[in-house]
Amino acid sequence: MKKKLRVDFHVHSEYSSDSVISPNNLVEYAIKRSLDAVAITDHNQIKGALDIARKIDLLIIPSIEVSTRDGHLVGLNVSKTVPKGMSAEDTIKCIHSQGGLAVACHPFAWFKGSLGNKISKSFDAIETVNSSSFPFERCKKRANMIADRLNLAKIAGTDAHIPQSIGLSYAVLEAEPTVEGIMHAILEKRSQSFGLPLPVSLRIKKKFMLIKKYSRKKR
Repeated sequence: MKKKLRVDFHVHSEYSSDSVISPNNLVEYAIKRSLDAVAITDHNQIKGALDIARKIDLLIIPSIEVSTRDGHLVGLNVSKTVPKGMSAEDTIKCIHSQGGLAVACHPFAWFKGSLGNKISKSFDAIETVNSSSFPFERCKKRANMIADRLNLAKIAGTDAHIPQSIGLSYAVLEAEPTVEGIMHAILEKRSQSFGLPLPVSLRIKKKFMLIKKYSRKKR
């Protein structure tokens, strides 16, 4: 049965070197933010998403944020690591070969390896709202404009690296509460994006939490 689902499509787990989000954190803040599902999008690897999906009682979309030579993009619903360093177009083909969806994440954000004018109709969706994007309103406006121009689905994600960020941005989809149902809703463009920019206090908190993580590793 279809229902309205609230999904954060861009969350990094502790398997990413620049994130401190544990499986328990993920569940805690997903509940706090009324999320029905989360896409775990660790950098250039899928192991964390697959491991966590088996451990917790929360719908996880196994995903990956890939560093292509044209900028970063997200592969939703993949089961194998997508090689980094390829062109955006070749990366999209690799994602599609696994039955996944290719998303232009934070496409116009500063300091994030964004795709910019490399976005094409080959993508399945655009992340029109990303809490970590700067400048937030400008990025949101430009992402919405290109999504409309290319007739691509619009989704949203926080780009969370600390627990407190989870769910600040999210998409609402009318879909079956399964990974397949959510993917189908994206392809049918049955999604709306919502969200807020990451406040300065959380940007500062992220830096301190990462310093703490790195200092522990050195011990």
